[in-house]
Amino acid sequence: MRIAFDLDNTLIRCGYDFPLEQPLRRTWAKLLGGERLRLGITEVACYCRQHNWEMWVYTTSHRSSWYVRKLFWLYGISLAGVVNQQRHSREVTAWCSKHPPSFNIDYLLDDAEGVRLEGEHHTFRVILVQPQDTQWATKVLNQLAVENKAQVAT
Repeated sequence: MRIAFDLDNTLIRCGYDFPLEQPLRRTWAKLLGGERLRLGITEVACYCRQHNWEMWVYTTSHRSSWYVRKLFWLYGISLAGVVNQQRHSREVTAWCSKHPPSFNIDYLLDDAEGVRLEGEHHTFRVILVQPQDTQWATKVLNQLAVENKAQVAT
């Protein structure tokens, strides 16, 4: 299974002041700088690793793939893929802001209600993550566990 994460207001502060993780590689984080990730992402990443699921980032930002991979590496998280605005514009033919099926992504975690509505219209699954929700990781893990059980049962 492939799980993709949005960045702004989902995992990176951008107008909302949610708690942040401490980087696993703190010395490198100080040297390399960059943004910090939301508290709970390492827990979700661990769950995905335990189930051999691929973790991706799908963002409409213009951050480079290298930058995004480095950012997650600082937290001990390896990404299988990154879709930024440039890649989306190059490879997606559907008329929407994000189109996970173009990259065989099963679930997109995003904060935007508009993306959820696009998911309904274009038949892809979106798990809405509210920026102010301090229990977001637990809710996501519970929903992924339910989906995983349903897939195993079929």
